Amino acid sequence: MKDTNKIKIIGKNGQKIEITEAEQEQRKKIKKVNDEFKKINAEKSKMINEKEIWKYFFEKPKKNYNKYMCEMLEFPEYLMYNNESVDSYRGKWSEFFQNDNNIYLEIGCGSGNFTVKNAQKFKDRNYIALELRFKRLVLAAKKSKKRNLNNILFIRKRAETILDFIGKNEITGVYVNFPDPWEGEERKRVVSEDLFSRLDIILKTGGKLFFKTDHEQYYEDVLELVNSIDNYKVIYRTRDLHNSEKAEENIRTEFEEMFLSKHNMNIKYIEIEKVK
Repeated sequence: MKDTNKIKIIGKNGQKIEITEAEQEQRKKIKKVNDEFKKINAEKSKMINEKEIWKYFFEKPKKNYNKYMCEMLEFPEYLMYNNESVDSYRGKWSEFFQNDNNIYLEIGCGSGNFTVKNAQKFKDRNYIALELRFKRLVLAAKKSKKRNLNNILFIRKRAETILDFIGKNEITGVYVNFPDPWEGEERKRVVSEDLFSRLDIILKTGGKLFFKTDHEQYYEDVLELVNSIDNYKVIYRTRDLHNSEKAEENIRTEFEEMFLSKHNMNIKYIEIEKVK
């Protein structure tokens, strides 16, 4: 039998409302959870202020911070966010990884599923992945630590800054998976003439750019762009990656998994080689 007894309470805006006792209990539970979250967030913000981590991301201190900022401190072997430290390894990433293995770069790695799976599969390669969001960086670091990987690093940097921290001919491969197509603002796209001008410097001859998208026009535009650049060529392309000869070796991203479960649309894929 449903609880129909009504009680009067004062709402957030001072208005009088009637709710059941069950609803009141539910409100109390929600308030308790929210209060605990606020307390935890306040403690995290205090820690961030005490350690002055905010200086790496903001010009002046704030009252509240993203709680994952502080958690990044727990993974120094997997996360790097201090620009000065990151830039100091330009041309010397083999020293960081303590080997001369090929280095692969992912631009916009999300919470790291793709890069982590690659690092697990190819232990003789090193991986650097770029991401801006604190939560995604922490989740990626947790996955790496859980698997005890020593060939992976996540950096909080934008793609347009890669020349600041990647040296000449230092990268063997670059992954760009499902970037924003920026419809109507195509000049903001990651895969652009500007990106190729940077790849001219950091990518080895014979190195590759791997591109995935669910966007037909982006796929077509990238093919057209590569055809207009002398020192790059398309060595593989498909409009249906999951039904191609590359399907078995394909490592899926978080977005790819989600997209395939909700939509019946083909994934487009291009491999581009730097020929000189």
